[in-house]
Amino acid sequence: MRSLRELYEESEQSLTRTAPRLRERVSGSRSSAGIVLDEDTVALRSRAADVLAQWARLVVEESRGRVPRPREPRLEVLVRLLREQLGWLAGHPAAVDFAEEVAELLAAFGRLHDLGRVRTFPLGPCPQAGCDGALQAVMSAGGGRVPSHVGCEAGHALPPHEWMRVAVRLEGEAA
Repeated sequence: MRSLRELYEESEQSLTRTAPRLRERVSGSRSSAGIVLDEDTVALRSRAADVLAQWARLVVEESRGRVPRPREPRLEVLVRLLREQLGWLAGHPAAVDFAEEVAELLAAFGRLHDLGRVRTFPLGPCPQAGCDGALQAVMSAGGGRVPSHVGCEAGHALPPHEWMRVAVRLEGEAA
């Protein structure tokens, strides 16, 4: 469930992934393209939210008031609820269906992020307050110089806009 949440959050960067293009601008003209969203990413994120919402609804309904309905339908809230109820879900007759649907979502996000063989690099302690986890960069084993993911073993994902801060901290420690 943690990996699913992290991949969902990471997919936000894929929403507007486009190849850089040089365009000639005619004086006085305006671009009418606007933001172009990646339809596959939007569809996958929507499907993940729908699947988890359906399972959360099942948990809430069958708990007969023991498990409160989530106040917000955000994915991280749904993941938290389902993680807390994994024991109950494991004993449910539909447990295999739940596991298969989560595995399908993980595989789809893996394809979206082109996760294949990867290599990891330690980056020091997690910058999240109160976390004792070790931060690591995940990179494609096939090459490339930019990580596909930076996170810690406790499950905190570091968004790309914060990667530079970690790089500066590592440079300072190496000096």
